[in-house]
Amino acid sequence: MHLETLPWLDFVNTSLSIFLFGLGLFCLLTRRDIIKQVIGLKIMLQGVTLSLLNAGILHQELRVAQAMVVSALVVETVVIAVALALIINVFRHYPSGDVDQLNKLLG
Repeated sequence: MHLETLPWLDFVNTSLSIFLFGLGLFCLLTRRDIIKQVIGLKIMLQGVTLSLLNAGILHQELRVAQAMVVSALVVETVVIAVALALIINVFRHYPSGDVDQLNKLLG
């Protein structure tokens, strides 16, 4: 069965991608722990990835969408690696991991 023959699939994918992006954004904005914020960022990026695939399916350009998703996954990996390096540095100075204490890092 081809994906074009399922008319409800675009609605489900769009709804799920919006939900994932919103959930990640909520987690990113409301949590004070830096690890939870990075998890929220990861959830947001997964929503964007699903959105890219859904757009490729809707416009009959699945190969372009897959190429964009692979590029997005590479960028996502780099972002998460940098975020984990920042987390390590934050936990060295502030073992609680609270981002509100980071304003004390002056200099």
